[in-house]
Amino acid sequence: MATAAGFEGALAALPEAKRELARLMMAARRPVPAHPAPRSGAGPVPPTALQTRLRRRERTHPAVATGSHALRLTGPLDTRRLLEALTGVLGRHEALRTRLTGDADGRPLLRVDAEPVLRLTRADLTGFTPQAAAERVAVQVAESASTVLDLESGRTSAFRLLRLAPEEHVLVLASHLAVFDGWSSGVFLADLAAGYRDGPGHLAPPELQFPDYADWQHRWLAGPDGTADLVRRRAVFAADPPAPRAPGGFERGHLPVRLARGPVDAGLELGAAEGATPFMTLLAALAVVLARREGRGSVVIGTPAAGRFAGALEGAVGQFTTVVPIRLDLTGGPTFRELLHRTRTAVAEALGHQRLPVDVLFADGAPPPYSVLFALHNYPAVPLDLPGVEVGQLPGPPARHLELYSPDPAAALACIGLVERDGGIAGTAEYNRHAATPEDVRGLLTGIEDVLDRAVAAPASPLTTRP
Repeated sequence: MATAAGFEGALAALPEAKRELARLMMAARRPVPAHPAPRSGAGPVPPTALQTRLRRRERTHPAVATGSHALRLTGPLDTRRLLEALTGVLGRHEALRTRLTGDADGRPLLRVDAEPVLRLTRADLTGFTPQAAAERVAVQVAESASTVLDLESGRTSAFRLLRLAPEEHVLVLASHLAVFDGWSSGVFLADLAAGYRDGPGHLAPPELQFPDYADWQHRWLAGPDGTADLVRRRAVFAADPPAPRAPGGFERGHLPVRLARGPVDAGLELGAAEGATPFMTLLAALAVVLARREGRGSVVIGTPAAGRFAGALEGAVGQFTTVVPIRLDLTGGPTFRELLHRTRTAVAEALGHQRLPVDVLFADGAPPPYSVLFALHNYPAVPLDLPGVEVGQLPGPPARHLELYSPDPAAALACIGLVERDGGIAGTAEYNRHAATPEDVRGLLTGIEDVLDRAVAAPASPLTTRP
C-alpha cells in the first residue's frame, strides 16, 4: 500500500496541470463526510450552486450581488493601522481572494489569489459644513451599494474611507454577496478589530475556508448521501405547485415593517408555553394568513438560514446562507396550539436539510413552491472594538434579499426580515412590485397580529383556511 509521503512524491513528479486533476480524482474516491473538512491541496474548486446563479444573473443585472455596510469611527483613528488590518483580514479569508473563472472546457471554477488586494478610495470632507458633509456621506454610502463588483475578475470588495474631521471618519464596505453573507459581517468586524489592536500578523487563517465548503458541497451533492437526501426532500414537496410568476417579472420595492407589541407579546407567550420559539410562533401565524389567502390546506414558506451547520464554519467569511423551505400542514382544522406543535416538527425537520441548496432542490426549471420568505434574524452582534475609537453603524440602502434568496425573483411576493430589538419586533420587507403592493405586504403583518390575537383569546378553537 502506498504511503501518504509516497503519494505526495508521485504527485510532485506530475506536471502542474495533471497534479491537481490527480488530487481531484483521489478526493472523488474517498467517502464524502457529512460535514466539510479542509480540502486536499489549494487548487481550484467548483463554485457553490448559489454562486453559479448569482454569476449568471449579474451578467444582465450589474451590481445585483453587491452588499454594503457603513461605520462611523469617532476618535483618534490610526489610518495606517486600519488599512493594514483591512489587508490582513483580506489575507486571512480565502473567500475574499477568490475569482470565478472557467477551465479549458468552460466549466466554472473558484480560484484563490495568493495575495490580498485592498481596493480603497479616500475622500477628505473636512472643508464642508456638517450638513454638506452628511449629504456627501449619504451619497457615498448609496454609491457603495451600487458598486459593480465582479466575481470573475476577483474584484469582490471595495472600501471607502471618508474623513469628516480630524477625529471623525466613515468606513464604507461594498462586498460581493457571492462571498459575503450577513454572518460574515460579524466575523469581518471581529477580525478587523483584532488586526487593528494586535497587528495583522496575529490573524491566523480559520480552521475551514469557504472554498473548503464549496468543494465539499459539490462532492456531497454528487455522492450517495446527497443524492438520497435530494430524493427525500423532493418527495416532500411533490404535491405543492410552483409559485406563479408575475407577468411583469421582477421589480424591487422596500418598506419598513413593525409588529404591534400587544397581540404579538401575548402570542409569543402562548407559543413559549407550547415549546415554540418566537420564530416558530410567528411562522405558524403567517402560515394561517397564507393558507387563507391561497385557500389551501398546506403552505410552503421559505426561510433564510445561516447554513453554518458545522461549528468550524462559524469563523469563516463566505456566502453560506441557504433558503430552507418549510411545509406547514393546516388540514383537519387544528387549533393554534396544535399548529404550533406541527410547526415545531416541520421547522426541525427542514433545518436538518440545510446542506441541500434550494437551487438544486428545485432545479427543474419551475419556480419553487413558495412565494413568501420569512426570517427572524439572530446574527451575533459583534461590536467593532477599536482602542480609543467609538464605532457606530450608519444606515444604508436596503439589501437585495429576494434576488439572493429566490431562484426565480419573478415568482417571489415578499421577503419579510424581522429583528427583535429594543423591546420590539421590526425590520424591512422587500417585495416584488409586479406581484404585490405595500398594502398587500402590510396585510401579511396585520394578518399575523390578528391570528395571534384570536389564538390567545380562543386557543382551543379550530383554525380555518377559508379565504
